[in-house]
Amino acid sequence: MKRILYIPSTMNGGVYYYRVYTPMKSLVEMYPNEFDITINNTYKFTDQEKDEIGKNFDIVIVHQALYNPEIQDALWNTIIYCKKTYGTRFVLDIDDYWDYGKTHPYNNVCQFFAYPLKMMMNFKLFDYVTTTTEYFKSVISEYFPEERIVVFENAISLEDTQFVKEKNKSDKLRFGITGGSSHTEDIKQLLEIPKYLTDKQLNQIELVFCGYNAEDAEVCEIDDNGNIAKKEKMDIKNNWWYTTENQFKSSFKNYKRIETRSIDNKEYGSIYRNIDILMVPLLNNKFNRCKSELKFIEAGFTNTAVISSNVIPYNNFGENEYDCLFVKENTPESWAKTIKKILRDKDYVKIMAERLNSKVTETRNLEDITNKRAEFFKNI
Repeated sequence: MKRILYIPSTMNGGVYYYRVYTPMKSLVEMYPNEFDITINNTYKFTDQEKDEIGKNFDIVIVHQALYNPEIQDALWNTIIYCKKTYGTRFVLDIDDYWDYGKTHPYNNVCQFFAYPLKMMMNFKLFDYVTTTTEYFKSVISEYFPEERIVVFENAISLEDTQFVKEKNKSDKLRFGITGGSSHTEDIKQLLEIPKYLTDKQLNQIELVFCGYNAEDAEVCEIDDNGNIAKKEKMDIKNNWWYTTENQFKSSFKNYKRIETRSIDNKEYGSIYRNIDILMVPLLNNKFNRCKSELKFIEAGFTNTAVISSNVIPYNNFGENEYDCLFVKENTPESWAKTIKKILRDKDYVKIMAERLNSKVTETRNLEDITNKRAEFFKNI
């Protein structure tokens, strides 16, 4: 039996759900006699913990492996020690590009903590890298041997009860926007869509904006060690989500705000009950090209049609005018033209959604991806 330790970057949210919790849960359930899995992100990588890790685990998976300076050095020393003393195998799981870029709201944090440099050292020390797409694999292979990079696509279990096909009834065609704060620049291209739609067209649609409670936002100051030195409530007027929502409210005749619920508690998927077409805007930059097609996967499992920016990773997965629609340009006018196309043929929404559902249930079901994981872990 292989003893596996998974050290996540976080113990909640979408990253934890898709890269840690559901994949490891599925691995244990499908192969109960072959894998013993522990999930723990409390390690400080002390001398005592080095030996605990080396003695108790055959394989250690670390998600991202980007920490504040003190923890980072201790992790690297632990890897060197455990490999030499116990023969432990270390696997680095990456689902985001390590250099965020100027348009990312957390780029200052990325540069302050030197994530790009730290990732280069990770590549020198880890035995294997796992990631989300073949494209991202090709990027990683510029720095790490390609034969030791394995793709485990993001996936949803066929038995995951929070992602269902049923929709709440509505007399409007509902266009939804989902995504966290990292998508602030992406969403800007949607703000002026109503300028290119007639009153009749605006009356036929409803914009559904999904996100978190903006009133709870906080501003944090970080010290040189990566710890929170100061925290205070953000002035609501300085909150981008708050101002964006007000702009959507004032420009769309029919508007609904849905608070994003916990994916860990099986509540997040319910947002799709109120969305007929998911709008997926994405700027064409290196960080975004290394993302996965997760929005397509969630939409497909919930029989939700997709309009998307015509960029990687989405155009590496979706097929334009078959199981999705790509906008020609990342402009509000181009998005409006695609919305008009749907309004002229509303039945096509159902056809696209059904085709996307077939694709994701066949190619992005967690059970099949778990079989790939099992073969990999058995053989390292």
